[in-house]
Amino acid sequence: MKQLKLTGFVIFFFFLTESLTLPTQPQDVDDVRITQKFIEDNVGYITIIAFAQYIQEASFEEVEMLVKTMAEYRDKCLADRTRPECSKLTNEVLLENICAMEGLPQKYNFSHCCRKVDFERRLCFFHNKKADIGFLPPLPTLDPEEKCQTYKNNRESFLNKNIAILSQKFPKIGFKQLTSLLEDVSSKYDGCCEGDVVQCIHGRSKVMSHICSKQDSISSKIKDCCEKNIPERGECIIYSNKDDRPNDLSLREAKFIESDNVCEKRDADQANFMAEFLYEYSRRHPELSTPELLRIAKVYEDLLKECCNMENPPECYRHAENRFNETTEKSLKIVQQECEHFQNLGKDDLKYQVGISGDLSREDELLLLFRTDICSFSYLINLTKLAPQLSTEELTFLGKEMVIALTTCCTLSEEFACVDNLMDLVLGELCGINENRNINPAVDHCCKTNFAFRRSCFESLEADKTYVPPSTSQGLFTFHADLCQAHNEELQRKKDRFLVNLVKLKPELAGEELWSLLADFTNVVEKCCKAQEPEACFKEEVFRALFSGIQLIFLVKQRKWNSP
Repeated sequence: MKQLKLTGFVIFFFFLTESLTLPTQPQDVDDVRITQKFIEDNVGYITIIAFAQYIQEASFEEVEMLVKTMAEYRDKCLADRTRPECSKLTNEVLLENICAMEGLPQKYNFSHCCRKVDFERRLCFFHNKKADIGFLPPLPTLDPEEKCQTYKNNRESFLNKNIAILSQKFPKIGFKQLTSLLEDVSSKYDGCCEGDVVQCIHGRSKVMSHICSKQDSISSKIKDCCEKNIPERGECIIYSNKDDRPNDLSLREAKFIESDNVCEKRDADQANFMAEFLYEYSRRHPELSTPELLRIAKVYEDLLKECCNMENPPECYRHAENRFNETTEKSLKIVQQECEHFQNLGKDDLKYQVGISGDLSREDELLLLFRTDICSFSYLINLTKLAPQLSTEELTFLGKEMVIALTTCCTLSEEFACVDNLMDLVLGELCGINENRNINPAVDHCCKTNFAFRRSCFESLEADKTYVPPSTSQGLFTFHADLCQAHNEELQRKKDRFLVNLVKLKPELAGEELWSLLADFTNVVEKCCKAQEPEACFKEEVFRALFSGIQLIFLVKQRKWNSP
């Protein structure tokens, strides 16, 4: 399949969650004209996004055909707007052209939608969209479905978060200017989360235009980005560096801690008061993660609830900084322990690695060589025991993302913020899956807890004791000769799948026992790949190795239980 040149753009927009529709709210003439101009300038991008969501299985070659057709339609209408077909809505034209593509409705099973018209057709395409996209290879996203659900369920909580992020990224932005920008962001999510692709893209464009029009008072890091065209401009701004903290910005904002009338100000407008606190604290602490900033805000909110009911509130909340520091120190310690564990991972488990036996004098070199395997396996074991109801593909993908987060962050100077942010994104992926189908009660509970404390909730979870393993291993451990040709990443994926399936079958096994069985499996691969008939060898040896290994583990445990 041809690779898409606009990869960054499509990755950002591919996750838009629902269907294409033009605005349903009343608009003034100027807004309609601006929207129409936006559609004309970006018809190719809009078509790609709409097609990718409506017909998720389609190849990019098929998308290109529709883009060409829509571009021709636009050119005809720009040349002569009086043509009858030019009076149609963009959505209507898109769906008509999708339905007119030869053989496509039959190939991807949406002929029934094409027999409908107008709103009914659009609604049919909307319901035809697959929430479970297991047929597609994993694509790193920012858990948009979870974002939209959070936005719908608790708009204030959601906006407290795109505040923390923007205040950190643009520390010299004024609070009033920030709230104005957030109104644009909010309108963008209204369109995106209702599946209004045209308005979603247009809304994002407005947000970026707003930022670029005020860049002197927002950021010194986005000049080059603002000179780019849509969509490159937005992608560039999103990934631009944080602006430098203004020299005249003190490390603390006294009015939230030292003022005598804090409680009165809070009571006058609590939402706005807390939003301004989060803004002021975030812009002063670029070293903290987004979840940590929200934890601090929650600590401050709870502290004021306590203090404002006392006889002398100022004496109580003047110690707020101590509470903030305690919260950050606790979070920092967790990340440091996680990275330390990651860096040392494998020293105890190394003897279980295949091909390593006896002399471990080259331990450092071997650790470097097998670190990826060891880390991947360790997190896969924990993740599978936590949520064994997930598919093997989902578990291996999430496990890989966790390892990537730690590999990326644990050697950086901004280790804390990096680990906390990226690991939370992985949990967001997990909660996005849980939103579509409840994984288990424990995971559901953590996904519904306060966003700021979601990660600590997951860290306290144990293996799911309600899980009932499959009664048979049939098909789980079937291997073919192509395993002998697998190398590097492909071989790693096959090992990951084997381990996940093993944990699903025997969740009661401890880590060292699983390592031992994994070593047996890899020995079998080495043996069978040298045999004249690898498939026959796999069929015989894999089950023998698994049965013998599990039986041996059971006997050892039984001996321990029966010993005096």
